[in-house]
Amino acid sequence: ESVGARVVFNEMQRQFAMLKLQRDVVEQYRTYTYPYRVWGRTRDIRGAVEERDIVGLIHYVQSFCYRQMQDVILREELEVPVLTLEGDLPGPLDARSQVRLESFVEMLH
Repeated sequence: ESVGARVVFNEMQRQFAMLKLQRDVVEQYRTYTYPYRVWGRTRDIRGAVEERDIVGLIHYVQSFCYRQMQDVILREELEVPVLTLEGDLPGPLDARSQVRLESFVEMLH
């Protein structure tokens, strides 16, 4: 919000989650939402874009993670600009990423 934008959809709650309590542990892990395929992610994100009038997407990927490969598909399938930020450890945003984020938000306005 300090750069003039708000997060209105955070996909992370859909990942690494057990959304419904199941009767047994096998079924519980079978319904675990991570990892779900890129087409499921695209469908979820597209729905959120339409429902929330999202004008831009920030796609955070871990360094050397297969999700980087999905970035190409997201860019082709979604009808909003996408900024991809890459990181390897949780922590404060580095200066380069901060400038990229500020420029992306400025472009959206």
